[in-house]
Amino acid sequence: MTSAADQLELARRLRSSRLESGMSQAEAADAVGLSRVAVAEIEAGRRKVSSIELNEFAQAYGRPIEVLLGTKGGTDAVAGSPVMNHLARTAKNLTPEDQQQLLRFAEYLRSESRKRRDTGT
Repeated sequence: MTSAADQLELARRLRSSRLESGMSQAEAADAVGLSRVAVAEIEAGRRKVSSIELNEFAQAYGRPIEVLLGTKGGTDAVAGSPVMNHLARTAKNLTPEDQQQLLRFAEYLRSESRKRRDTGT
């Protein structure tokens, strides 16, 4: 049985995870299969979240479910950074040609970063 304080803490972690993932409530709702109002109610602590929904949130936010439950440490437990999760969601909606161009650009940036690191600039 969970207390009201536990439910509010879970709501806070869910909202924080959504924001760190760069998702709106509408995007989170689509990813989890809920209405935007339901996500808002969950994040406000006025609606309980089922275990199935919690698992869907964890997948949508790219986080282990233990992070959302508060049983595992902070951001180092994230299964991919929020920026990478946001980048992956965005890239998923690109054409295959644009995805290839994005990949080439990422490889270029990595190469330039290595050059700067090697030359100390």
